[in-house]
Amino acid sequence: MSWLLLLKNECKLQIYDMRQYWFESVGGLLMICGLFVALFYGAKSFAFDGEQAQSLDGLLIGFLLWGFASAAYLSVTKTVIDDTQKGYIEQLFITPKGITAILLVKTLVDLLYGLLFITIMAYLTMWLTGNWIDINLPMFYLALLLAAPSLVGLGLIISGFALVFKRVDTLGQLMALALMALVAVDGLPFGPLSFIPFTPGASLARAWVSGENPIQLMDVAIVLANSGIYLLLGMLVFKHFEKVAKRKNLIGQY
Repeated sequence: MSWLLLLKNECKLQIYDMRQYWFESVGGLLMICGLFVALFYGAKSFAFDGEQAQSLDGLLIGFLLWGFASAAYLSVTKTVIDDTQKGYIEQLFITPKGITAILLVKTLVDLLYGLLFITIMAYLTMWLTGNWIDINLPMFYLALLLAAPSLVGLGLIISGFALVFKRVDTLGQLMALALMALVAVDGLPFGPLSFIPFTPGASLARAWVSGENPIQLMDVAIVLANSGIYLLLGMLVFKHFEKVAKRKNLIGQY
């Protein structure tokens, strides 16, 4: 099976799922937008007049970053856990490309879907709140895609635990909460926080979102290094737990 065919099949599967379960897709989007609207008016009531516009704009950017980060992280873990529960996780392990390749291609498709999702969410929430901001979407997308592999690496680590220990709900919930902190701290310029996954990319996205900040090659290099290290670490950890699960015959158990 070629990579192009694998990518094509994953795109078709994503479209089929969205069409088949459209109510869930639309309901999820409206629920998240509703949550942001509640946060928006809550923050608006507490913000001082002079700081209101800046704080509300920052809230929207942070919310979009969190939405994309959640999609990137959950793409791998949700696939492994759901396919285990459905009983056909074993079939992914015997495919010609192997489960790691399938997970990475599926994640790429999910990331593209995530960009579409946050775009719709951005304009819908701006329309609902009346707080319109000028977002340089191409630069915003580029920064997110450069930073996404670090979250994919985290997802692979948690998925590796899921193969062996099966129930990792508590760890997954902790990671979901941690994502809120990851998009809030500043990972640039280079410092101790630059070693935390996704934080340099989130900082780069905030810096580029207005389109006013010039591209700094050092910042891009930091984001790429952060993404590459965590993606490689995630793949190594997942491969280790995959071997453990096969040796103990745990793949088909839940």
